[in-house]
Amino acid sequence: MHYEPPPRTKILIAVAPEKIERLQRVLEGHDVRQVSTVAEAMRELNADGFGMVIVSVHFDDSQMFTLLGDIRMHSAYRKVPMLVVLGESARALSEIAIQGLDHAVKAMTANGFLDLRHFPDDEEGNARIRRIVDYLILINGDLQHLARGGQQVVDFDERRRRA
Repeated sequence: MHYEPPPRTKILIAVAPEKIERLQRVLEGHDVRQVSTVAEAMRELNADGFGMVIVSVHFDDSQMFTLLGDIRMHSAYRKVPMLVVLGESARALSEIAIQGLDHAVKAMTANGFLDLRHFPDDEEGNARIRRIVDYLILINGDLQHLARGGQQVVDFDERRRRA
């Protein structure tokens, strides 16, 4: 099967500093904007239309939940795909704590939770992360389409015209 990536998408990355370089490599080809604080993230979201948001658990002194809530309260971003990532800083967390984070971010309506430690920082591992991001963009974060029997997902360009 041939892999067809989505069109270039504007992605906001609100991640801890140690994840920036890797995510910029993973997201090469997309229009990536990186922010350092919740306030900066909200300014960017208010100024520009983003097709996806990626937030790390330890973003801006662990204000990830604040940012997730603020994004979902913003009328333009109620349904934009959001992915939460966890990285090397998770070594201090137990598996139960990580499972709790997974459930909590999904309860906050994030579309996915990704522990980057399960993806080697090499060509293959980063390609796997890229395909997950691309998939969320292509389905507009609508993971429920799987539960509906894989109904046809709206074409990406058509979705943009409707927005």
